Amino acid sequence: MIFRTNICLAAALSALMLLPTVIRANESSCVASYDSSTDYFPDKVKSLYASGFDITYTKNAKYIHNTISGETYVLYQCGTPAPSDVSPTPADSLQVGNWAKVVAVPGSKIALDSAPASAAIQLLGVQNTVAAAYKYFAVTSPCMQKQLDGLPRIQQNFGTPSNRRRRSSSSSGGDSRLVRRVSYDTSSLSLQWTFTTYGMSDPYSIAVNPEDADDMLGKAEWIKFIAAFYNKEAEANEIFAGIESRYNALKASFASGTTKKTVGLARYNKVANGTVLGWSIDKVQPWLAQGLADAGLSAYSGDTASFRSASDFYSAISGWDILIDTSSEPLPYGGATIPMWSNLVSGYGFTSSGGQDYAKSIPAVDNSAIYRSDLISSYQNASDYSEHLQIQVDDLLGDFIKIGSASSGAKDTKWYRNLPQHVPVNWVSASDCK
Repeated sequence: MIFRTNICLAAALSALMLLPTVIRANESSCVASYDSSTDYFPDKVKSLYASGFDITYTKNAKYIHNTISGETYVLYQCGTPAPSDVSPTPADSLQVGNWAKVVAVPGSKIALDSAPASAAIQLLGVQNTVAAAYKYFAVTSPCMQKQLDGLPRIQQNFGTPSNRRRRSSSSSGGDSRLVRRVSYDTSSLSLQWTFTTYGMSDPYSIAVNPEDADDMLGKAEWIKFIAAFYNKEAEANEIFAGIESRYNALKASFASGTTKKTVGLARYNKVANGTVLGWSIDKVQPWLAQGLADAGLSAYSGDTASFRSASDFYSAISGWDILIDTSSEPLPYGGATIPMWSNLVSGYGFTSSGGQDYAKSIPAVDNSAIYRSDLISSYQNASDYSEHLQIQVDDLLGDFIKIGSASSGAKDTKWYRNLPQHVPVNWVSASDCK
């Protein structure tokens, strides 16, 4: 009897040894011992909206396809074998676009050249992994400004004398067009990758593109994209669920209005000597049109257009209830700054001969409903429009609702600054970090 008991116990122990190791959360560092039967990513994310990326998982790898940049990223758990089914594009490749990039995760030492990535990194609580930034990169977040102040700045390489330009492989037979080869110079810093905005000819640059998502909540889903590089899927799902819930609650409350105000984007085109060459109407992007509709507003549906005559321009925007300005105010010796109300009055010709009469016939002017998305800005001319606004779309929808509900210009918004009401820019710096 004792002998049979021992045999049964031994058999049970052997069976237990054959079971895969169960991980209850994604790893926060490299694994010491690899087990091919273990799922190293029990926490997963999925793109549910028109975000511009999709992601699939195997036991030790994640496959992300950025449909906007055309790049594929293979992320494998550090301490496990890199997948062999996708070959990374060689660093010296002549290929233009559609690069495959393979990196080990989680991230611990990265470079930053993407404002929305900066916002997502802070929301996920992994800002300590930022070890460098692009030379001209600027953010609005005071604490990220403070962190970047003490970090190395990296350059971009535009090829070498022997390989300054390369052939495009965009067509099957090869294309004779020549383009610059762009990459980040990170050789001296041992960085894992650079979060950037564009697909680059660089095996360690990761394109982050919420500004090109077609859906408001799709923009917010880019926090899932960033989280995948840190094994922070559980945190990203929780953050996104909160954004999604608040967004849908606001949408349900305000999207059923019967009278919809029309919103359009416009700019004056001024050169450094102060001469206004004309005016333009910008086409509203799909995500913005959707966000405005969810706030009970209607986006101007026309295409991009340019005007040399002020009266023609005024006629084109005569039905706009709200104008969002996208102009930049050129400086005499190069560069540009943020326009104030006096710049818009001059740039749009509101005070020129007959201009005031024309302008007052436009509802947006008559109701002081002219805005810019630069209410939160840094002294380096960075705007939170490119940063947190790209992820926190619930607050963005809240701004749209306030803009649409105001009778004479909203002044309590988070990102949109009312110019006729002289709402000041909230300039932020590293000294504001608390």
